[in-house]
Amino acid sequence: MGNKLRPGNLSPKNQHWVNDPLFANSMAEVIEDELNTLMTNDGLPELDTDASDSTVRDRRRLFIAIARGVVRHLQQNKSAIKVFCEDNETKPVTAINVDYG
Repeated sequence: MGNKLRPGNLSPKNQHWVNDPLFANSMAEVIEDELNTLMTNDGLPELDTDASDSTVRDRRRLFIAIARGVVRHLQQNKSAIKVFCEDNETKPVTAINVDYG
């Protein structure tokens, strides 16, 4: 995953990806995977993941918005995040690197 948070994005609508590279390996994709797991655990059908389907694109747009909101909240409140070091000293987070794809 690297050293940047990747909330996710969608490729332009006229590009028909089975697996959209701007969505792949993103926070939004992880959210979609978790929803799929919860659904199958409850005996519901798996999510359709064909990126050319407009309903899949709509669902992914929602997940991207959620992921972007989480990332923006973390960036705007980075002083609330403390890193605990081995010497029991805490250090503030000074930056959160983001790749919006």
